[in-house]
Amino acid sequence: MDEKLQNQTPFLEALKTYLKEHNTSFDVPGHHQKGVDDGFSLIYGEKVYLSDFNAPRGLDNLANANGVIKQAEKLWADATGSKKARFLVNGSTSGILIMLLSCLKADEKIILPRNVHKSVINGLVLCGASPVFIMPEIDLSTEIVNQVSFEQWKKIIDQNLDAKAIFLINPTYFGATCDLKKIINYAHEKNMLVLVDEAHGSHFYFNDKFPTTAIKAGADMATLSVHKTGGSLTQSSVLLINSDKIDDYNVNKAFNLITTTSPNMMFIASLDAARHYMVFKGKERLDEVLNLYNYAFENINNIKGFKVRGKKHFQENGAFDFDCSKLVIEIEKIKLSGFEIYNLLKDKYNVQIELAETYVLLCILSIGTYKEDLDKLIFALRDISKNYFDDEITYQDNHYFQSFPKSYCRPRDAYHAPLKVVNYKEALNCVSKDMVMIYPPGIPIIIPGEVFTVDVIKQIDYYKKNNAKILSDFGDDNVGVVDLEEWEKLKLTNF
Repeated sequence: MDEKLQNQTPFLEALKTYLKEHNTSFDVPGHHQKGVDDGFSLIYGEKVYLSDFNAPRGLDNLANANGVIKQAEKLWADATGSKKARFLVNGSTSGILIMLLSCLKADEKIILPRNVHKSVINGLVLCGASPVFIMPEIDLSTEIVNQVSFEQWKKIIDQNLDAKAIFLINPTYFGATCDLKKIINYAHEKNMLVLVDEAHGSHFYFNDKFPTTAIKAGADMATLSVHKTGGSLTQSSVLLINSDKIDDYNVNKAFNLITTTSPNMMFIASLDAARHYMVFKGKERLDEVLNLYNYAFENINNIKGFKVRGKKHFQENGAFDFDCSKLVIEIEKIKLSGFEIYNLLKDKYNVQIELAETYVLLCILSIGTYKEDLDKLIFALRDISKNYFDDEITYQDNHYFQSFPKSYCRPRDAYHAPLKVVNYKEALNCVSKDMVMIYPPGIPIIIPGEVFTVDVIKQIDYYKKNNAKILSDFGDDNVGVVDLEEWEKLKLTNF
């Protein structure tokens, strides 16, 4: 990385210049950089309008960058050690879609862990690839889905030598990483591309005390949600391209298929600013985050009913390494579920955590976290422990969380197949057209093409009873399934 080069913010400087010119606007957006009395400017001020442009002359064009956006993207590539970088304004969802669409054609195989984000399944629907799912390790004490071992990857790669690519998660939502370099090297030996969802690991690139990065390990493409852990605005992400095997034309074609023609310039500016900050101040700030993690680990582990699960625990349950910016708190002997504690923390203590599972709370520590923030969380957990700890509690055996459903057909086939709408309790043995999940984290319980089982129905039932936020295409208690009788009648077998 060239630090002298990195001390530039080309897009930010161009934005400042444009603002100083006080141009009279007759282009979109329609507010013409003037605050309007609609209540929005009362919250954010008129400056938010001043900075909202749609690719005017001098600020480049995201779809065909050849000016300051391209310069800013090159700086991101240099900072991360990748060959190329592309800015994304629709989150890592768009990065994942672009990776899949640029590398895979219909019916080509891709090997991937079943705990992928919903965007990956949507990408399979769009490109028509055939997934070969590999089942990750499941931590039975927390019901967290972790990683896939190198031995498992080697076995399934050897069984599917005709696969075009593999897809890795680095890290998972809860911070677990796999043996990236070993898996990537083996996949490359078998002439497979390696695509990586690195949405939750953009900070890895700026402090080597964190797990290794996808690019350093040799991945062909990776997508980073800089907004999650790198300080940019929500929705702003970066796609990294690190291989000559990735065709520029295919990437551009997929990029323009997925990306809006009206990108928000503030997202792009925040990516330029976040990169500069992380290059020059990220290491020091992330060292402080690790110190805060240790502070939280020590204090929370002294509260009855709560246990921080760190690197040692994750490595014992299927992870190769662990991201210590993820504060994973297991619930023990508390008369509330994780979902209830999630709501209580917000309603009573004004503490907003990232997510809850039945027996787990997840808090994200980042460059925006300070000791006083953790002190509020620790106080709240102590108070909850005082009121709800019960040493006599025994937990039910939710064995139905320990597996994923089997595939009947590829997601694209199910997506296009004839629809039948049923109550989820009546969906047993039906092929799903729906994607049902709790959000966050957005890992589907069932995806299009999989078969509803007793365990899937029990999971949905359990989450509904616990008032978890369930996302599906139909809402309420209904799900979409494939009308197999109609499908056979129409002879629709391939799309």
